[in-house]
Amino acid sequence: MNAGKSTLVNALTRQNTSIVDATPGTTADTKIALMELHEIGPVKIFDTAGINEAGELGDKKARKTLAALKETDAAVIVVNAVALAQAGTDAARLAEVLEWEKQLVALGRRYGSTPMLVVNQKRVNGRAVPVPPELMAAIKRILAPPGGDLLAVQADLSNDAGRQSITNFLQAEILKVKRDGDAVPAIPAQFLSEDAVVFLNIPMDAETPTMRLLRPQALVQEEAIRHFATTIAYRMNLNHARSDNPAEVAHERARFNRALQPVLDHKGPKLIITDSQAVDILHPWTLDEAGAPLVPFTTYSIAMINRMSGGRLQTFVDGVEALKQLREGDRVLVAEACNHNRITDNCNDIGMVQIPQVGTPSRSDAPMQAWESRQVGRAQGPVSASPPPPSITDPGARNDLMISELLTHSNETSSVIHDSLLFQNKV
Repeated sequence: MNAGKSTLVNALTRQNTSIVDATPGTTADTKIALMELHEIGPVKIFDTAGINEAGELGDKKARKTLAALKETDAAVIVVNAVALAQAGTDAARLAEVLEWEKQLVALGRRYGSTPMLVVNQKRVNGRAVPVPPELMAAIKRILAPPGGDLLAVQADLSNDAGRQSITNFLQAEILKVKRDGDAVPAIPAQFLSEDAVVFLNIPMDAETPTMRLLRPQALVQEEAIRHFATTIAYRMNLNHARSDNPAEVAHERARFNRALQPVLDHKGPKLIITDSQAVDILHPWTLDEAGAPLVPFTTYSIAMINRMSGGRLQTFVDGVEALKQLREGDRVLVAEACNHNRITDNCNDIGMVQIPQVGTPSRSDAPMQAWESRQVGRAQGPVSASPPPPSITDPGARNDLMISELLTHSNETSSVIHDSLLFQNKV
């Protein structure tokens, strides 16, 4: 007999998100619904298959269910009251009935998800079967951790009143579990005020989605606006900025300077946030004649790292120091995961083009070329003192050369490595 997970999901979404049927195993694959729950914010709801189905197909369903569990902040476990009532308060029988639920509760806690138990009062002969208080207490003793408690509620999901009561319970409890407003800010706090101006540099390429900004770009803009900061969005033309035609470079730089001028004139806090692939342009273009930065800047990747890591950005920065210990022959994993189709003929796809280049055997003159390329970039900006070229034969410089070569090969984001180095030097 089905427990009623899909019925509950449809009640939450107020749509026919999932197929509901009395046949066991109706939900074969994980259904995902994206919606807004007021006071909570945007949520992602997973309707998974049952975890206790037998056979090879059952194993596949269980793996998908556990994969979804890893992504959740709250894990709602729906159980059938009839099966619980048949087991009664006998500890051994009840533990057998709740074997899978006990594993889910334990895994949910391990993954950082808060388990919540929903007991569906299934109807028998037209009447709902409630779970008496002593049985609910026995269930909690089995499922809850030692000395802990388990959030639990019961209702009849076959009628509107029951569905609404459980929906209200879940929304209230989920609100306690995680509120987006309590998340670590992506942007440093000094730039989140009505006196601040945030300049957003948003270059676009062939892989940029249409009709929306990338998630990190939208996130920082929303965060700034929510705190009444002023945002200025600018699309840099990287083809012109890197052109061999001096006229195109001059035109793009003049256009950039016009857009940036209100930021430079602003007396309050000001910040530039850029896509990582534009750092080689934006850095020299935002230095004064003495080589000092006119405006501090960071990248969307850095902002996202800080947000998603819960403010542990310094750990990533410290980890970059390990690069300096690399020796010839050491192996480094630089990985990129994305869910779009690959475009490699007219765009330097990160996963398919840029990162594989990191592992390409380099020529002995690559470090010098890396240094020379940076000097060309600086030459396009205000004149500033440049460090001498690295010595290829100097053993003490080898580690730094390897880092510079790595950054040269992957100009968007060599995972966290690229952006963490930039963060250490900039914001």
